[in-house]
Amino acid sequence: MVACPALECIRTAFLMKTMTAIALVLASASSAYAASPLNNESFIDQVGTSNSATISQVAGNNAQSAVQVGTRNSVITGQKSKSSVASNASSALQVGTNNLATTNQKGKQINSQDTAAVSNASFTAQFGKANDSLVNQTGGKNAQGTLQVGTTNTAVTTQRDSDVVADSANQSFTGQFGKNNFAQTTQKTADGTGFVFTNGRADAASTVQIGTGNDAVTTQNAKGGDFNNGANNQAGTLQVGERNLAETTQTGTVFNGSGNGQINASFVGQVGTANNAVVGQLNAGNAQATLQYGTKNSAVTTQQNSPSSTFGANSAFTMQSGSKNTAMTSQLMANPLAGDTNSSVIAQAGTNNQVVASQITTGYAGNAGVTGNAQATFQVGTGNYAMISQAYNGSAANTAVTAQYGSHNSAIVSQK
Repeated sequence: MVACPALECIRTAFLMKTMTAIALVLASASSAYAASPLNNESFIDQVGTSNSATISQVAGNNAQSAVQVGTRNSVITGQKSKSSVASNASSALQVGTNNLATTNQKGKQINSQDTAAVSNASFTAQFGKANDSLVNQTGGKNAQGTLQVGTTNTAVTTQRDSDVVADSANQSFTGQFGKNNFAQTTQKTADGTGFVFTNGRADAASTVQIGTGNDAVTTQNAKGGDFNNGANNQAGTLQVGERNLAETTQTGTVFNGSGNGQINASFVGQVGTANNAVVGQLNAGNAQATLQYGTKNSAVTTQQNSPSSTFGANSAFTMQSGSKNTAMTSQLMANPLAGDTNSSVIAQAGTNNQVVASQITTGYAGNAGVTGNAQATFQVGTGNYAMISQAYNGSAANTAVTAQYGSHNSAIVSQK
């Protein structure tokens, strides 16, 4: 799928940025713990007028640093370690006026039988005026980096990790440049406590916004289910312009977790004004990319795979350029033994174009190599409309291609 390489690049890029950002904190923390594993370390440097720093450290293995240059900047950091194997590291850099950085970290041993070391790491840098960063990390294996440049930008990051698997971690990067941008990232992973013991998996999110009044909300839940392990989630959001909105939700479970390479992968890129993108992915094996350029374009993508799927997958790509284009894609794959299923490509250029595509796969295909529903729609012009609905059950596959060029075109395709 076209989206996968781009998603991997986004994931690699933001992980590098995050790890680089918190390197200073981790280095200082590790040196402090080497001398005494229960020490609390705090460093504060303030240059200017009416800057304030409030630090609270409880128990041990806490490291904190804050540097503020300017006027009326505030840093509030609370760190609590509930065991000798848990540690917290936090660093904040603020330059400007009326910036606020709040970090709350609660390091906690996963459970009484698991003595592996866990840590929370946070880095926040803000340059400008009245930027706010709110970070809450609970458990361990949480890492986040926030960079804000401009005025009245807000970033909220919440991470919870209580999973025993070493690589079941939460990782987040938020970068905002401009004015009145808002980014919220919520990540959770934990062991399942249902009928059987299951493991949670990893969440990774990157959000970059450039402009004014852009909103991005990313919610990821990699918790284990009643019978299956949690799904790995990867999300990247890039918005340039004004009043763009991107909402991404990833959750669910999948057979054997990441052992079969199945993940939820999403990338949303929007350039322009008042574009909206909403993405929902359930039960792994889902990949989607949404690209919108122009004004007031809307794209809604929903993908659901079977929680027992071993290699079935949904793939969706939506690209819109122009004004007031609308694309809706819904894909459901309920067959745990199907091959690659439900692939959709939608491309629109022009004004007032609309596409609605729905694909459903159920039952037993009878051949693991059979590809299920595949749909592609291309519209260029004004007032085009296309609606495609495909239902696949059995060994045959549905394929639909719709291309419209011109004005006032309409197409309706239904296959079962």
